[in-house]
Amino acid sequence: MDILGLGMSLIDSVQGVDAFPAASGVTEVRESVLMGGGPVPTALCAAARLGATTGIIDRVGDDWRGDLIAGDYRKFGVDHRYLIQEEGRTSSFGIILVRSCDGERHVIFQQGDASPLIADELPVEAIKDSRILHLNGRHWPACLDAARGARGAGGLISFDGGANRYDPKFRELFPLVDLLIVARDFAEKQAGTKDRQRQLESLASEGAQIVGVTDGVQGSWFRTAEGESFHQPAYEMEAIVDTTGCGDVFHGAFLFALTQGQRCREAAQTASAAAALSATALGGRGHLPSIEEVERLISQGKVMTHAS
Repeated sequence: MDILGLGMSLIDSVQGVDAFPAASGVTEVRESVLMGGGPVPTALCAAARLGATTGIIDRVGDDWRGDLIAGDYRKFGVDHRYLIQEEGRTSSFGIILVRSCDGERHVIFQQGDASPLIADELPVEAIKDSRILHLNGRHWPACLDAARGARGAGGLISFDGGANRYDPKFRELFPLVDLLIVARDFAEKQAGTKDRQRQLESLASEGAQIVGVTDGVQGSWFRTAEGESFHQPAYEMEAIVDTTGCGDVFHGAFLFALTQGQRCREAAQTASAAAALSATALGGRGHLPSIEEVERLISQGKVMTHAS
């Protein structure tokens, strides 16, 4: 496969509201969708939509949520032969309130009770045969074993450091990682500073070939092993509906671009455009763009100009 991911699959119930509830009462939902979610899974769906061959390694429950999760993978063409549905267990579930005026979110999350994967259950040959292994630290410590297997076979290892996901234990994984792209919140906690260049230096010191920091409409910052540093602006969209999953789509599109031979700067453009397009519909997978849409947006050149 081009990209094989190890991460947590869940079902998202995404609700569009005028305002977040601040106290007891009734909140009217303007629009709602039910779809698969999770950082690594949505990245895989986005990459598959663009044209990559992708697959998921995970365990969920054998409940209705697990059935929907598997169905969503089929919908987007993600290979789910390594998705285990555990008997008598429940799958994770999220309720995401999306504020209609600006697309901001409030997340309510219920963790499922499916057992974490262990090293002996990993599809070793599939991991070795994949061009990129995409991780975000779920199924720890099997995540470490998967990374070691991919590194031994010569594949690239990608890590998504999401907002509110920093954990010092990830430092054990970082020396195995080739592509280390994290959210602003993660970078600040990892580096202990808000200075962007120092964050990139701190991430680069872990040994990755490419490091990056993403920050929504402010764009993203990258540094390569050759010492090239640059800022990729976010693309401007006329209407932002929902920012759910934009970072996940960014990761998926970036990895897809690398499998197509694009260099870091080109891949950042592709990822930024895909993430912007994904924000035009409700839900993290409400609009996963095609490669034609991404290329059209890039050619228009309309980027945000207020990055700090």
